[in-house]
Amino acid sequence: MERYLTKTISYDALADVKMALISGPRQVGKTTLARTLLLDQQRNYFNWDDDDFKVAWSRHPLLALANRGPGPVVLDEIHKDRRWKSRLKGVYDKSGADLPILVTGSAKLDIFRKGGDSLMGRYIPYRLAPFSVAESGEPIAPDEAFTRTKVNVPWADLTKLSGFPEPLFKGSEAKAKRWSRLRLERLIHEDIRDIRAVNDLQALTVLMQLLPKQVGSLLSINSLRQDVGVAYGTAYAWVNALELLYHHFVVRPYAGKLSRALKAEPKIYLFDTLPLQDNPGALRENLLALHLRKACQFWTDSAAGEFDLRFIRNKEKQEVDFCVLRDGKVWLLVECKSGAKTPTPALIKFTEALKPTFSFQLVSQPVDSAYAAYGIRVCSYERFCAGLV
Repeated sequence: MERYLTKTISYDALADVKMALISGPRQVGKTTLARTLLLDQQRNYFNWDDDDFKVAWSRHPLLALANRGPGPVVLDEIHKDRRWKSRLKGVYDKSGADLPILVTGSAKLDIFRKGGDSLMGRYIPYRLAPFSVAESGEPIAPDEAFTRTKVNVPWADLTKLSGFPEPLFKGSEAKAKRWSRLRLERLIHEDIRDIRAVNDLQALTVLMQLLPKQVGSLLSINSLRQDVGVAYGTAYAWVNALELLYHHFVVRPYAGKLSRALKAEPKIYLFDTLPLQDNPGALRENLLALHLRKACQFWTDSAAGEFDLRFIRNKEKQEVDFCVLRDGKVWLLVECKSGAKTPTPALIKFTEALKPTFSFQLVSQPVDSAYAAYGIRVCSYERFCAGLV
């Protein structure tokens, strides 16, 4: 299946003679995506973990690429070189017009890219997300959102197997759980040490086991540090480090002009939804958050506007689960439910106050009903996500 970023990278960054920097969670398919853009020139794939290439690149980056064929080159995990930005800048400045470059890497690429401006104006960043219901080589534009109904990856498969390629396409729930466990172990024992010194891996493991219980709720660092038995600053630093490594992401509250809106704690969601199998409500909300985040990032990265994912909650605890801002204005409200087929009072209230372009309440049943008096549409999760990226 063609990924949603394939044509965008070709017709956007590479066509404009810019480098494409592709970041995202480990095992989300960054290398596979990049190699599909090489077509029949697989010799144009260079990996920092290859010792021969590592030595050649360190000595003379441009000569390290001398045996390439026509078309773009892929530099995988090149950010492990401590001088990667200056060397990459040199290659681009000397051969950029004749050498389309794709740089792929784990979360560290996104972190290190932000640490300085030596590549400024020479690249376009793209963030690759897990598979979604509407996964397609022809992703929908925001002005056409919710006009499509085709399901390319069933919602039921995503809930059982996650959106990561390996467990999703193997189709085995048992193997998916093993994959999830091994991925978590690698985050704990390998990845986190690349960005932060951790002296107590056992305490970090306990914290990571507690985070799924926080999904969909306001994140409480104080509660976590009490349960784990570490200082507040330590728990805060660990949670932030895990976010940088794509273990989870946060969604922050939207206040805008709303009176008595909450302005403090964010909510937390996981990239790998398999630890939520025993909590169907949290699983549905988390999977929806992944779909909305993916659409926001793709539309932003592809220059369709500035999109931001938030939630709304006031001091009376009235809440709407998700709010998407388009260029700073409320564009979409989404409320997650299981069986309530009539709009909730909170969704009605905030829809009337904010007047978004779209307002949805999602349910598990295969329904699709419009409540014109409120400007709200009630439909299934799958139907809704089919209209996104």
